[in-house]
Amino acid sequence: MNNPYAEIEVTPLFSRDGMHSQGRSVRIRDEDEKTGWNEIGVVSPNYLLVHNTRVKNVVDQIAERSKIDDWKMRKCFFDGRRFVYSLSTDNITAEISPGDCIRFGLIAHNSYDGSLAVSVGAYAEHLVCSNGMTSETFFSRFTFKHQKGNVNWDEQTEKAFLTLMPTSKSKLANLAFTLGKLNRKQLTIPDLKILRKEFLKEFNLSSWGKVMDQYLMHEKHTAFGLLDAATRIFWHNEKPTITDYRNNSYATDALISFAQRLN
Repeated sequence: MNNPYAEIEVTPLFSRDGMHSQGRSVRIRDEDEKTGWNEIGVVSPNYLLVHNTRVKNVVDQIAERSKIDDWKMRKCFFDGRRFVYSLSTDNITAEISPGDCIRFGLIAHNSYDGSLAVSVGAYAEHLVCSNGMTSETFFSRFTFKHQKGNVNWDEQTEKAFLTLMPTSKSKLANLAFTLGKLNRKQLTIPDLKILRKEFLKEFNLSSWGKVMDQYLMHEKHTAFGLLDAATRIFWHNEKPTITDYRNNSYATDALISFAQRLN
């Protein structure tokens, strides 16, 4: 059961002796279960649980508010607890080199177990391969606070729009400039050693091996080729996990940091 828009409910928890727990059980409608429900997390009583449909609507409203009419859904990921939803547009692009472009996108995160804050951010896609590049440091992100009480969604959506859209073209242009530096950097064996030791040291051997195989066999042997290899692996996994999205951001931020060393 991986319907991201299934019904959810929050119910109180009790101990064996009937004592009322401070925690709350989060359950999602699951017709495969005998009870019709599946517990997917336990959250504190002041945690504001937001349905994935609400998060999707926020992104869709920001896209509509932009007055751009060619937004397309690129990702709708749900593992039963964590949710990722993204759109991108060909109306906001920037050139890395002549004829080689990236486009602008919006990406949202949510969780039913408290592991991800409700947020909407920007990201980029490489047109030639549709690889998404998310970043925790380069792009702006608007986070919705988890607190008891209702959220003024119209007001919060407007704030998210103002956080993300007015700077979309300049942010994308700056990223394209940085990717251009990576594109001009031919990687040597010593370069790869530095990247692995200093910039990509948190990759486990499995992730590093997959990235290197993609890089050596299918990509240009440049710093941008290495980033393309990483984003190819972590954006297009046939059976994605939330770790793939985290690795995507990690690789993007690492190569952006590496670009700052280049002339």
